[in-house]
Parts: sequence; C-alpha cells; structure tokens
Amino acid sequence: MSSPIVALFLTFFLLLSAADAFNITKILGSFSDYSTFNDLLTQTGVASEINDKKSVTVLVVSNSQISGLSSQPKDTIKKMLSIHVVLDYYDKAKVDKVPSKPLTLTTLYQQSGKAQNQQGFLTMTRVGKQVSFGSAAPGSSHDSIFVKQVTTQPYDISVLEISNVINVAITSSPSYAPNASPPRKALAPGPNKSPLASPPKTTRSDIPAADAPSTTTDSDAPDNTSAASIASASAILFIFASACFMLTMI
Repeated sequence: MSSPIVALFLTFFLLLSAADAFNITKILGSFSDYSTFNDLLTQTGVASEINDKKSVTVLVVSNSQISGLSSQPKDTIKKMLSIHVVLDYYDKAKVDKVPSKPLTLTTLYQQSGKAQNQQGFLTMTRVGKQVSFGSAAPGSSHDSIFVKQVTTQPYDISVLEISNVINVAITSSPSYAPNASPPRKALAPGPNKSPLASPPKTTRSDIPAADAPSTTTDSDAPDNTSAASIASASAILFIFASACFMLTMI
C-alpha cells in the first residue's frame, strides 16, 4: 500500500516542479546589468508568458543599450520584448555551431498572432567569428551581435546577451496598405473618339457641294432688288451723259 502512495506523491511533486520549471524574473534578478530589461518584462506581462513555455531562449540587452526602448508606448515595448524571446533552446555551444547560412527562429511575437510580414521571426547568422541576430522582416538591420551566455537551465531556458535591441522595420507596401482604395481603371475611348474631346461641330463650309441642299433660304438668295436699283441708276446716268453730249454738239 505504501508504494502506490509514494509514487502518487512523487508524481504530484514532479508535476508541480514542471509547472514552475523556471522564473525569468528571479533568474534575471541575480544580474544587475539587466535590471531594466527585467523590469520591462514584468510591466508588460511578457515575463509570465516566458514562464509558461517549456523551452525558450531569452535574448537580453544591458541597461545601457535598452534605455531608448523604455520611452516607447507599452504596446511597442511588449512587441519588441516578445521578439527577443525565441521559442527554442540555444546555449553558447549551439550558437558556436551556427553556420554561415541564416537560420530562421520563431519568436514569442509570432505566436501572438499579431506579427505581419515576417516580423515574428528572427534570423541567426554567422559572419566571420561573430554571430548576428536580426528580424526576418524585409528592410530590418542585422547588427545585434551575440555577446555571451548569461545563464542556462538545460534544456528549459537559456539567457544570452546581445549587443543591442533587435530592430524590426515597419514596412508598408501597396498590397498591405490599410484602407487603400483599388486603382481606378481609365475608360477606353470609343473608335475615333478622344475620351475628353467634344465631338467637332460641322459648319456649312464643311458640307460637300454634292450633299448641299438644292433649296436656299431667303438669306442665301441673291439680292435682286439691289441689283435692279444699280442697273436703273446706271441707265439714268448713261442717258443724262448722252443728253449733255448732244447739247454740246448743237
């Protein structure tokens, strides 16, 4: 009877130990160089999310290199800290074996479901004797260098120091721009028509002679009265001139 009871207590103890395998706040509390990073983890709630994971790597930054992040909005700080939590175990031994080909790492921010355009992934690459970390998002810099291993609890949690905060470029492209209206299509003009020009007006001079109407209006007809008056005046002048000529001859 005693064996099953002892086994039950051992199982219960192991379950309790597994449920609280590590506490990132207590771990970092032993290192004053990362006190600001540790405080931000607690303030944003990222610390409790780390403690719920089974196997993680926390990329910490010293107090002198994280001061700029402290002044950002809380949501931004939480996002940036979540990017510094890798959902896998990497200690110095594994980092030393990183090849020159980039390795893609999944972060806590990717698991949040808010990441876009590869923002939830990191790349780890060897460049000569150094290993650099950077965001997998297009346009991001890769200038965060591995400094040292701070502490580990194999194979649950590893804390590694990097040279500076990993910056994530916020890129926008037409396909991802919010509230962007689709481009308007230009209407194709009809045959022999300009889309903006008004149809040309036809004047009487443009009508071919063959197509001109056979009848004319009063305004288009010759002024016969004026022509007759001119002819009469010319005849009177001719008679008067002739009479004057005859009188001179008498």
